Amino acid sequence: MYQYTRKGLSEQFDIGKETLRYYEKINLLPIPARNESGYRVYSEEDVSRIKFILQMKNYGFSLREIADLIEMVRSEKRADKDMLIDNIDNKITEVENQIREFYELIELLNRLKEKKNLGECDFFKSIIKDT
Repeated sequence: MYQYTRKGLSEQFDIGKETLRYYEKINLLPIPARNESGYRVYSEEDVSRIKFILQMKNYGFSLREIADLIEMVRSEKRADKDMLIDNIDNKITEVENQIREFYELIELLNRLKEKKNLGECDFFKSIIKDT
């Protein structure tokens, strides 16, 4: 089994060594074993977890949300599995709302292109949605 060093993972994923230490501190990563020299060494499972964390962050999940997902997946309790499904459903709704907002932004930007010759005040008035 190949073992990874903090420096190696830091370079591989383009994240700081302190980031890995922080992930350990907040229990996103388990405390790694140490080699004969006392350096922390990470397993393939740790690498998979780091990939998961970074991918979820790229999708807009907070570290708290990622930690909750990891905890619910690790749990054997039925209630936690039900909570996992509820969290996933909530995230789906949140993403669908964001998609709607992005479509609204596209419409707004297209209107901006059409209004490029207006004065500042008229420009702003033509763009601002009535709420």
